[in-house]
This record gives sequence, C-alpha cells and structure tokens, in this order.
Amino acid sequence: NIAHDLRSPLTRLHNQMEVALLEPQSAENYRNVISMAVDEVAALVQTFNSLLSISQAEAGEHKTPWTEIDMCQLAGDLFELYQPIAEQKNLSLTHHCDAKFTLMGSRELLGQALGNLLENALKYTPEGGTVSIKICHDAKLRPMLSVIDNGPGIPAADRERVRERFVRLDSARSEPGNGLGLSLVQAVAKLHKLSMELQDADPGLNVTIRPLPAF
Repeated sequence: NIAHDLRSPLTRLHNQMEVALLEPQSAENYRNVISMAVDEVAALVQTFNSLLSISQAEAGEHKTPWTEIDMCQLAGDLFELYQPIAEQKNLSLTHHCDAKFTLMGSRELLGQALGNLLENALKYTPEGGTVSIKICHDAKLRPMLSVIDNGPGIPAADRERVRERFVRLDSARSEPGNGLGLSLVQAVAKLHKLSMELQDADPGLNVTIRPLPAF
C-alpha cells in the first residue's frame, strides 16, 4: 500500500526535475519547478509522519507524558486555527461546548486527530456550507465531541472501509490527500479508549468520538 501510494508523487517529482534539466530554463521556470518539487516533498513527508503517528498510537506509544486534556479548550484552539481556512472557502465554521469533556491523554495526538476531522470536513464541504464542532452529552450522559458538515457525506456501505489506511473513495480522488486521516483518528481514539462513529448528518457526515462504555 505504501509503495503504491508513494509511486505517483515520486514519479511526478522525478519527471519535473528531469524536464527542468533537459535544456536551460529561465529563472522563473526554475523557481516554478522548485516550488512544485517542494509541494510534492511536503506531501511525502506528511504521509510518512501520519504513518508514524498511526503506528505509535496502535503500539500504545506516546512521546510525551499524558496529562489531563480539556477537550473544550482543545476544540476551541483548533477552531481558531481553522477559522481563516473556512473563511477562505466561504464556509461557516462554528464551535459549541455544552458539556465538560476531560480525559488523560496526549494533546499532540488528540489535536492531530481532531485537526484531521476538521481538515476533511472543510475539504469536502462545498462553498457556502457549514462545519460544526460540538461537545455535549449523549443519552447516557457521556461527553461526546462531534465534527458535523453538510457536504456529500460517506455512504453507509463505505463507512467501515474508510477507516483503513490509504482508502480513498472515488469522490475524493480529485482532492489532495493520502487516505490516512480517518485511520489516524481511529488509532488515536483507540489509544485513548474512545469510540469513533461515522453517521449520516442528512446531508453530510457526523463523526463523533466519545468514551467507551465501562464494563
């Protein structure tokens, strides 16, 4: 899977550099080639970093000591971080925290997981749409965090498959990405004893994480 997913960007990178060396180019053309190469390398590095984070989470490893994480505060920080991106796409990004949600964990990994959910929602929601971060109680009074959008959503038949590494639905292939976003969220949720549920937002997608029930 890794070899297949990395072959295309490496081939593009090779071709761009090879064409630039065939004959003398203007300084502007060289800058354009270098800029495209930098983007390709950045995407490759992101893929490797995501794989490393997934592997560490699945192995139960974390670089820093766990601390008590206030999910409302973390969600608020990410809301502020992604608000400018939403504005650029003419999307409405909202944040509501109506319940206390704290847990022991890695702020780095939880932030990366929540960031992936927001990036996916903002990427696939069409212009003029809405994306919401909500923290509230479920019917059993457990805290839960949901990222909800009114984009195209994910068909029910594909909601288990998209949790696997490198899986990208046909409707997503026109957008940049490596198919690791939900895999990372799944691994981080499992490490922190959280569930990850994908539901229909009618229209759109509702991704909810909440503590696993105690037995």
